[in-house]
Amino acid sequence: MPAGLTARTPRSARRVLVPAATRALLAALLLFCLAISGAAAQTPQPPAIAALAVLDGPEADVDLAGALALEREGRFRPLSQGRYAAPGDTVFWLRLSLTAPQGIAAHAYAVDLNWPYFRLQQWFLAEYPEANRLLPGEWNLYLPDTYALPTLPPGTATLYVRLAGYGAVNVNPAVLTAAQAKRLLDARPWTLGLFFGLMGAMLIYNLFLYLSLRDPSYALYVTNTALLIVYYACSSGLVAELIPSPTGEDHALFLNCFEISSSLLFANMGLFTRSFLLTRTESPRLDRLLRVQIGLALAATVAFTATGPEASEFIGPPMGILTSTILSIAAVTRLVQGFRPAVPFAIGWGFFVSCGALHSLTWLGVVAATPASIHAILAATAAEALVMSLALAYRVKLLREQAASAEAERRRLAEENARSESARDDLARENALLSMILDDRRFGIGMVRGERFCFANRRLARLLGREDLNGLTLADVPQAQPLMDGIAQAASDHEAEIEAVVDDDGRDRTLRTVGRTLDPARPERGTVFLVEDVSEAKRLEQLKNDINQVMRHDLKSPLATVAGVLEALELAGPLNVRQRELTAMLERAVVAMTARINLSLHLYRLESGDLGLAPQPLPLAALLAEAREELAPYLKDGRELRLAYEAPAEAFVVLGERAMVTALLVNLLKNALEAAGEVGSVVVTVADPPSPRLVIENPGEVPPAIRARLFEKHVTAGKARGTGLGAYSARLIARAFGGDVVADTTVPGRTVVTVTLRAPRDA
Repeated sequence: MPAGLTARTPRSARRVLVPAATRALLAALLLFCLAISGAAAQTPQPPAIAALAVLDGPEADVDLAGALALEREGRFRPLSQGRYAAPGDTVFWLRLSLTAPQGIAAHAYAVDLNWPYFRLQQWFLAEYPEANRLLPGEWNLYLPDTYALPTLPPGTATLYVRLAGYGAVNVNPAVLTAAQAKRLLDARPWTLGLFFGLMGAMLIYNLFLYLSLRDPSYALYVTNTALLIVYYACSSGLVAELIPSPTGEDHALFLNCFEISSSLLFANMGLFTRSFLLTRTESPRLDRLLRVQIGLALAATVAFTATGPEASEFIGPPMGILTSTILSIAAVTRLVQGFRPAVPFAIGWGFFVSCGALHSLTWLGVVAATPASIHAILAATAAEALVMSLALAYRVKLLREQAASAEAERRRLAEENARSESARDDLARENALLSMILDDRRFGIGMVRGERFCFANRRLARLLGREDLNGLTLADVPQAQPLMDGIAQAASDHEAEIEAVVDDDGRDRTLRTVGRTLDPARPERGTVFLVEDVSEAKRLEQLKNDINQVMRHDLKSPLATVAGVLEALELAGPLNVRQRELTAMLERAVVAMTARINLSLHLYRLESGDLGLAPQPLPLAALLAEAREELAPYLKDGRELRLAYEAPAEAFVVLGERAMVTALLVNLLKNALEAAGEVGSVVVTVADPPSPRLVIENPGEVPPAIRARLFEKHVTAGKARGTGLGAYSARLIARAFGGDVVADTTVPGRTVVTVTLRAPRDA
């Protein structure tokens, strides 16, 4: 028998006992769920908006019959989104397709467009004429009502809406329950009451503080709060609700007053910002920007007064954007400048501008219209009023601190005035000392403004052949004419030194002038200058040069005599070895001394520009050999001079005068040998025959104190008998023949001097 059919003895089932309380709780829960599901099954589903369409460009304002006719022509354009945005005040039609389930009671639901800023709302249900509704008022600015739906049969119903807005329309339709619609309408008085109550409280509070403190910022903020109350009373429809049955003229006047109050609000915002942020004294450029904003706002007020509300669409939005931008710049600028009250100002104004931007985007249709986006500007205004009131209180605290600081400063000044009595005697003594300095008998001191002497001491007047120069022009003083160019140069270069020769009764005098402008940015403020008579100094300098010339000439004669005696000794008879060494040493000394005298003469002529050079091609190897022979006394005690030619030695030919180029090489090599000492060798590398170049490298560093001035005259360091003329004369000679000498002191422990000379074909 198959196993599946095998009979088995049944086991006795184990009974599970459930407590009675648990059974009762489960039964109650089951009954509750059944009741909820039954109620849910009996609750009708709300109607829904199945489709939204807009009448595409009717040629004229049409009625319901005309709209239906245009619909048959296919003139209703379906909207892909659940909302519709339109600019301007053009009358247009919307078609809402509603799906109505079974069992909808009359007025249990309502359609809300989520946009209250209308001048016209007209609702049509073609199948239910009794449900058609016109919300009155082409003049109205705020229509917060919803449309209560009548009893609709199951299926689809078509609702037509004829609309006209003011400035913009942002329709975002939704179906609400009657309770939700009632709550929205009931919340309006509370919302407006809370807003206007807070604004009124801030108005009274700041008015009281203004009457107590007489601070202009409080007066401007009280005016600002009052204008905001007027603005929102108009824009929220509160004023329109208080006017029973206005005419068209009343409506035009109302709109004109509304636009004028808005432009005055913009102007007052700029005035308050100037006063609060203290831009007039602390930030003049920012103050000028705020004055521009205030002027434009006042101009808009004039335009609204002259043209009426027609100009609002063109002037209002740009004016609002301009005001927001300029005031934001002012807040951030003063915050960066460290003005502490700008912190709460920037916070309050920034929140207000952010919510204002959201409000503007809602009007433009960029952001969907919802109760939150519509009323955000009210919340921002209330928050801004509260924050600004706190900011003003904080500013009062700072004003009190400033008053205390001013009182402390007043006391300090009183103490300073008391001490100034004792300082007057010191000042009198200093004035006497200053008068002595200005009347110095050596220096003439003057000040020229606009080519007129506004100050000149007696010494300057006498130097220029006058008793008094004050008030005279430069043209009035003939002796001052040579100084005019120097004064003009001082005025342009800020500081200059010149020498001019003036005629003093047939005797030329040399005047040295040092001038400096008082303010380089504004030369018209004048130039101060010192004038010194250096005629005697020039005469003594010339006398010194003449004496030097004579000494150089007179020293050559004894040297020639010594050279003649040496030659006579050699001719007189044979000399022993010691005598020949002494005569050779004496001969080298005569040659070296003669070379030094000639070099001194050449340097003088080079410096004075009075040397006529006659350069000739010279073999560089021979010049180096002569320099090496002259430096023989230095090549001992471990000192070594090594020459390296990168081409055959005879290939290196330079252009110059033999004595001067030899002196150049001797001076540089002597400096290198002295710097190297016994540390190492001096290496001379001769390279580039087309443009001969000598690279002299030696161990040892140039002292840091003279590295930047190594080739200046009389600059030396660490030499007991150094004159500071070796490097100076070497560069002067090299540049005289078209070359140069440069030093590289950047390698630690080494010095590299590069000499460049001209080749004959470069001449």
